[in-house]
Amino acid sequence: MPVKVKVQESASQVVYTDAVLINGNPLGFVLNFGQWAPEEPGLVRVYSRVGMSPNHLKLLAQLLSQNVQAYEARFGEMVVTEDRAANAHRIGFDTEPPKLAR
Repeated sequence: MPVKVKVQESASQVVYTDAVLINGNPLGFVLNFGQWAPEEPGLVRVYSRVGMSPNHLKLLAQLLSQNVQAYEARFGEMVVTEDRAANAHRIGFDTEPPKLAR
């Protein structure tokens, strides 16, 4: 059965993102989509936030992988350069458990 998609007026504007910060816990994940602030190194301005269950996040990851594969089959391999800004500021899902204050 084909899926019908209707974009609500409040979501009609496309926002460019060059930074995605992901936070999660056993109950779900929040994806924060933003842009690096060129005038203040290390600052990411978040413009959109999306929450989802761990199951939906894994399905999204699979869907993104399928889309990358289809894109590369049609247009050639995407070259990914190292994101020095992200590496310098530890952006993304924190895989280490938080340290408890004593």
